[in-house]
Amino acid sequence: MEIETNADVAGAVRGAAAQRRITQQELAAALNLSEMAMSRRMNGLTPFSPAELIRASRHCGVGVASFFGEVAA
Repeated sequence: MEIETNADVAGAVRGAAAQRRITQQELAAALNLSEMAMSRRMNGLTPFSPAELIRASRHCGVGVASFFGEVAA
């Protein structure tokens, strides 16, 4: 999958969270965001900051690169 937009990154974050059964509310708390701010990010309306992506990757137990279509070798 080629990542080209904020919505693509958001989809990858949603997918990683869903695989681990992490709710949007749980992820918002882990990223220290309001539920509204998290919703805007998860829908690709507001881009995730680099720091938020790092925290999301740690919380979901995946590498940051997975949000950009990179697969670990």
